[in-house]
Amino acid sequence: MMRRLLVLLSLLVLAAVQPAHSAPLKIGVLPAADTIVLHVAADEGLFAKQGLEVELIPFQSALELGAAMRAGALSGHFGDIINVLMQNESGSPQAIVATTSHSSPDNRCFGLVVSPKSKAQTLADLKGKDIAVSSATIIDFLLAQLLLQEGAAPDFLNRQDIRQIPVRLQMLLSGQIESALLPEPLVSLVEAKGARTILNDCKLNTPLAVIALKRDVLDAPDGTQTVAKFREALREAAKRINETPDAYRPIMEAKGLLPKGASANYTMVRFDMTHTPTGLPSEADIKTFADWMKANRILKKDPAYGDVVFQ
Repeated sequence: MMRRLLVLLSLLVLAAVQPAHSAPLKIGVLPAADTIVLHVAADEGLFAKQGLEVELIPFQSALELGAAMRAGALSGHFGDIINVLMQNESGSPQAIVATTSHSSPDNRCFGLVVSPKSKAQTLADLKGKDIAVSSATIIDFLLAQLLLQEGAAPDFLNRQDIRQIPVRLQMLLSGQIESALLPEPLVSLVEAKGARTILNDCKLNTPLAVIALKRDVLDAPDGTQTVAKFREALREAAKRINETPDAYRPIMEAKGLLPKGASANYTMVRFDMTHTPTGLPSEADIKTFADWMKANRILKKDPAYGDVVFQ
């Protein structure tokens, strides 16, 4: 009798520690600063604590990551709302389950910087001059939002489509191009080399980076439970990062999320615990992105909020 009881208890313990989602969640990630919340949740056992098996798959470009999503090689990915809307419309259904970065007054995520060779001090000084962007991306979208915020016309700056970030940085620092819109920590990196920030995204109140999971994961019998556990692990990871941010600076360097040249000048990423990491884009947020994408012929149809945001 005692032996049978011990066997039963062992089976109960084993069942308790089995992952709530039967297959590992393979999440594609990019070398962006705010992905530290995913790395901490994975490396410090916070996903496992929730009964989830999560594997982070690194990619160097959103193009490669998107191809892996469309090929069915990933359960989800880190990216932005533009990527999610494009992939949904192209037949790779998915929905946003978390927000990893959201512009706020005390959290600069993007900056419009001018070359160390430039004499420009204000946006007005840049009228008609070249700016390096990557068209049909979050960079392009944010430039439009910043110009709107400042009351400037959409064609106030002369956009130059320079997709490779290393080329963009070299051209900016050498003075081959007047300005560029860059994400952190690259803004901090070029500031350390003499560039100046003219505008930033702190007043935009916009979700910038998100995590989306495929519909087959979300629609599984345990999908809602999986998302709840996933979000709880991210919440705990964000709390740890907020409590001791500098403890994670060397980890960000080791994972390639923070260039060593930017470390001394970089203000560590902070999660505001309202918008990130478990907050979700609003219907108005999705409409703003979708309207811009349709105007730029990136998107054909208005997306239904429930199709792209999992509540």
